[in-house]
Amino acid sequence: MMAESRARGSWIYPERDQVIHGDATVAAPPSKHTQHETVDKETGEIRRHRVDPDASYTTEGGGRRVYGNKFLSLAVRVARTPHSRVILALESVRHKSKKRDPEREDEGAAVVRLVHHLLNKAPGIRAFTYDTALRGVHRAPLIADGIVVFTRQHGGLAPHSLQRYEKNYKNGKCSHYLYTAEGRVCERHITVDGETYYAPLPVEELERRKQKKSRFYHRLAIPCSRGDHELRIRVDETKEDREIDPSSQKPRFNRAEHLRQIPPDTPAGRRLLGFRQDSESIHSRFDQAYPHKRVPAYGANAGLLIYIGYAWVNNSITRALGQRPFGLAA
Repeated sequence: MMAESRARGSWIYPERDQVIHGDATVAAPPSKHTQHETVDKETGEIRRHRVDPDASYTTEGGGRRVYGNKFLSLAVRVARTPHSRVILALESVRHKSKKRDPEREDEGAAVVRLVHHLLNKAPGIRAFTYDTALRGVHRAPLIADGIVVFTRQHGGLAPHSLQRYEKNYKNGKCSHYLYTAEGRVCERHITVDGETYYAPLPVEELERRKQKKSRFYHRLAIPCSRGDHELRIRVDETKEDREIDPSSQKPRFNRAEHLRQIPPDTPAGRRLLGFRQDSESIHSRFDQAYPHKRVPAYGANAGLLIYIGYAWVNNSITRALGQRPFGLAA
């Protein structure tokens, strides 16, 4: 897995064992209590409880509030091969305010640091897939390192004007207004009813150019009655994107937020999204390994030590089964 010397497929369809998947989970501590003392309203009895010093409430996907410590994991596995998962990195991450928990990084910063570390150890990594906790500011440095970073499109992003493409002919010219919508380049059309419609442009190829920092391009086809046009659009952060707009005092264009190397709502995007689901299995097995799905340790550091032990057992099983002769019954 993650070998640089073997064939690795295309950038759009990387091999399964060249794709890192990751996610974060909130692990419940031994005690669900949040107060050191409680008073029985009927008897007046004062009860003292042990409280996890690092645990807190956080909201998971779907709006469900959970109490515990937050951990993230990164892993890789072989396609169509059971018990081949290897957990590559673990970390305890902040899910309270920075003032209340200054020792830990937030989720996005920790993910970027760990992936940078893995790329230095395994340059054969082709892609990385995560959930929407990873925003454009986190994806941009990883893309510059030369990998495909896939996440679903974050909700609430309005279409953004990208550029106007024009071509002159002897008998006139054609103009195409290009926007970003749903993570890809689209052409804006106005319907007969006066409604705005954004038509996705076909992506012929995802191109990578490796210089000091990697660059990625979509080679696009713009349908036109005068003949289709070919165009290359950068899908990684550019120097111009980072320039500060004097009017807003913000970077001019968060390209990594509005454009995806592999658009989510495509066959290639749905394939990579399926890879990330393996992280749910990692966390589910971790929860089920302990009574009442509670990690037997107080504090985030102690919980991380338990998680490292779980990963050690998982990876040992993978190694033992991977060394068996092919076809040997389990």
